[in-house]
Amino acid sequence: MNNFNDNMDLNLYKTFYAVTECKSFSKASEKLFISQPAISYNIKELEKGLNVKLFYRNSKGVTLTPEGETLYYYIKNAYDYIYLGEQSIKESKEMLSGSIRIGVPTHIGNSYLADKIERFNKKYPNIKFYIQNRSTTDMVYMLEKHQLDFIIDCFPIYKNNFDLVTKRIISLNTAFVGEADFVNQYGDKIMKKEEISELPLILPNEGTSVRQKIDEIFEKHNIKLNPIMEISTTEMTLKMIRKNIGIGWLIEDTVTEKLEKNKMKKIKVDIELPKIDIGIAYIENFITYAPERFIKEEIL
Repeated sequence: MNNFNDNMDLNLYKTFYAVTECKSFSKASEKLFISQPAISYNIKELEKGLNVKLFYRNSKGVTLTPEGETLYYYIKNAYDYIYLGEQSIKESKEMLSGSIRIGVPTHIGNSYLADKIERFNKKYPNIKFYIQNRSTTDMVYMLEKHQLDFIIDCFPIYKNNFDLVTKRIISLNTAFVGEADFVNQYGDKIMKKEEISELPLILPNEGTSVRQKIDEIFEKHNIKLNPIMEISTTEMTLKMIRKNIGIGWLIEDTVTEKLEKNKMKKIKVDIELPKIDIGIAYIENFITYAPERFIKEEIL
């Protein structure tokens, strides 16, 4: 069945989309390179054809009416599918072109993803990678806005969007580590779990899913960890460790090279430390050929 409307003026919907995105008639005019009166005329024509009001005007620009919000939902999806179609055409199955946009925290990118990207790049040198390092919340938002193809982050990756597919892909070992000279002051013994709480610990922020993992392990033994510092990023934790401020709890792979070169050293402990689960999140209907190929060959 052909649902195409021969009388549909797609320019009116293009104008509506631009005004909504810009939140302004004048800015939409600049974006589309047409006059502001033409923008106003197109919106009036669309409102007349649909017999609804689409925008509220105010001193700061325009906002959508409830009817406008409904229309925008469908128009936005249409634009996303158009973009997807363009990308699919550009990305030939011979992988001669294309792009992969990944959201990943730096420490996971360095320890888990870098080698995979290097290997994939050697096989498909014309595929461009764009890497974003943001908070999980920001990356999920970018994914939902189709600004990223997928996210690699600590699992579980919490979601509000039911279209978001999340999967656990690997578990990584953790360790308490510090600068070698700093750790040597505690000797080479296996430290009892009760003694660990007395160390100058640097831990992830309280309340985060990662911090909960280490807290739960010690709480089972009625031990409460009292860090001297709480830090949200591995990069900053490593800086504090290098300044001999304390002992950090990290994914072991993030410091493998420094451990091998004896620049850093692990604290030996008599308790099994938790592993950190790493997962992937993506919206299946919006995965184009190049990122799909990368996920299948390198991730899952």
